[in-house]
Amino acid sequence: MNYAIIAAGEGSRLIQEDINCPKPLVAINGTPLIKRLIAIFSHNNAASISVIVNEKMVEVQEYLRNLQPLYPHIPINILVKSTPSSMHSFYEISRYLPHGKFCLTTVDTIFKEDEFTEFIRAFESDRENDGLMAVTDYIDDEKPLYVSVNKQTSSIDGFLDRTTGKEKYVSGGIYCLTSRAIDTLNACIIQGMEKMRNYQRQLIADGLKLKAYPFGKIIDVDHAGDILKAEEWINGELTNGNIAANHLFARVHTNPPERKRIAGVRRGARYSPNHIGNDAAIFDLTVEHLKKYNYEIKEYSEEEFQENSVDEELVFNMARDTQSIRKLQLLEDSGKIVINSGYGIENCTREKMTRILLANQIPHPRSLIVPTDNFCSGAFHTIGNCYWVKRGDFHAIHREDVTFARNVDEAENIVREYALRGIPSVVLNEHIEGDLVKFYGLRDSGFFYWFYPDSANHSKFGWETINGKAIGIPFSVNELKAYCDRAAVALDVYIYGGDCVIDKKGIIRIIDFNDWPSFAPCRNEAAPHIAECIHKTLTHNNKNIELKLQYNEQPQ
Repeated sequence: MNYAIIAAGEGSRLIQEDINCPKPLVAINGTPLIKRLIAIFSHNNAASISVIVNEKMVEVQEYLRNLQPLYPHIPINILVKSTPSSMHSFYEISRYLPHGKFCLTTVDTIFKEDEFTEFIRAFESDRENDGLMAVTDYIDDEKPLYVSVNKQTSSIDGFLDRTTGKEKYVSGGIYCLTSRAIDTLNACIIQGMEKMRNYQRQLIADGLKLKAYPFGKIIDVDHAGDILKAEEWINGELTNGNIAANHLFARVHTNPPERKRIAGVRRGARYSPNHIGNDAAIFDLTVEHLKKYNYEIKEYSEEEFQENSVDEELVFNMARDTQSIRKLQLLEDSGKIVINSGYGIENCTREKMTRILLANQIPHPRSLIVPTDNFCSGAFHTIGNCYWVKRGDFHAIHREDVTFARNVDEAENIVREYALRGIPSVVLNEHIEGDLVKFYGLRDSGFFYWFYPDSANHSKFGWETINGKAIGIPFSVNELKAYCDRAAVALDVYIYGGDCVIDKKGIIRIIDFNDWPSFAPCRNEAAPHIAECIHKTLTHNNKNIELKLQYNEQPQ
């Protein structure tokens, strides 16, 4: 099946309600609308997916380009063009649709995936009709398009702006059509027709056979309140039969909840080598996106965090100081939610990270963990001839914490220098020739970003020059993301970044993995996802007892 998504609208009503994220990137349960649709289509025999976005949506364009490698077997066509209406968007994107059947939807349409799967199956097996149109008796739209349906045959007789009292259904914004519908579309454009609903009327006027396919519920995300409504419904908390949930929902929207306080801990400047501004920028952007979820954020420096009590239920942090990490762990032990976990941050220190990655069979260079005061350089040959020598007890915060050694003698001298600095252990990694790749991601999320640091002039200590300019060795982005997500689970972090090397055979090895890096090349794209991750963790943690109890109460 070929799919098309109309995502060219500006989402003006959401903007008026202080949702400044482009509508295609508005998240439902942590997943952007556009990502959700593409994932669902991929599960339903997608031969191609075509998306139209307007010219102002630079952020959406970049997001889609980053998303493409995750679906290597499905062509994703991205058309950038501003249009005056959904019908014109359909016309522009129709050139990407091969002859035959296709499915078209708007980006803001929320439906249950199992219903959609049955809908697609029904259309694939239909040999009589020119179109199968999703309809619903759930009417929650400012300007619904009523659908006149023959009760005996389910055929569609008309589309009405106003109900006569006989119409049970409204249009759901999901259209399965054949190539005949494109002929009608072309004629409508020539005639100067504008609205999508007028095009649907013209389909019937041209004699196309359209059949209604009822969905239990379809929600359009036009307003800020629709986001919560869609999340509750998808999560099974708001159904037609759940009186208590509907009662609660009505109260929630009549009396908006008070702002919930959470804590945020900035990274100390000494732990941001050459990235002080970048680390501050991703923190600030995350705070701004968290405010859209109605959170009040109490911000701490690492020093303030260490010296003051923390009353907030959730603490999101970029902490690195050992005292900060210990306090985070104590807060977790007391029942507070901490992102990233203090234990996870500690796991990302070099020696622990190496042990955990190797123990979990995550691709990693051959390595040795060496005490600086008592080592045998003869063992160095077991992992190679060239080495990276890295301090084992902490994160790299100075250029000297990571050093390249061209042979055993150099490695031996470097280990002795580490001993003089009071560093108790080092990790020796074999040097792997190949393309150096940096990555950023969020566990349990669709967000993943990678790039070649040499092409972006991105460097922390300048060691990237050892591997030289990347030549573009082919590798599987899906495989890299899978390794990273496994590493994030093993290390117990959600917000992560790191480095890997792709050798000449395309084999991936993760050489570094960090908790909450700067996201410098993609901070605008990453920040809303980080905020969603934090919000989702708090929302779905069983600490919001009051809300859970309210779902069980009966209406007065």
